[in-house]
Amino acid sequence: MKTFMATVGAAAVLTGFGTSGVGGPIAASGANDIALVVQARHVAVEFFQSQNERRYDDLCALFSRGFIKAHALRDRRTCVAVTRVAFVWSLRIEFRIGKVVREGDRLVVQAVADGAPGRIVLVREDGSLKILAVEGS
Repeated sequence: MKTFMATVGAAAVLTGFGTSGVGGPIAASGANDIALVVQARHVAVEFFQSQNERRYDDLCALFSRGFIKAHALRDRRTCVAVTRVAFVWSLRIEFRIGKVVREGDRLVVQAVADGAPGRIVLVREDGSLKILAVEGS
């Protein structure tokens, strides 16, 4: 729990919390839906793994331009510097990825990190999914 809160706390440096939305599981009606779910889950796993492995360049590459802009970061290089400082004392995150739901034009990956539930909100950008927000609940 402490680690997820540290993760969420560090992400709070970069993102806001507490959005609510109504969504439902993405129905696998075709290959595109399945591919989106797989990609969304991959981004969520990479989000946690890049923190655990202290690969901050990779972590910041997962963030959307909207994420970077919303948090007044000049660029991804600034993001890397900020996350390097924010996560300096973080411990390894034990995480579990849950279901993927669609909320309008966004995909939301439900996750549990160190026992605490949260959400990773994704948007399409340049042909792939990028993180728009990280939310703790």
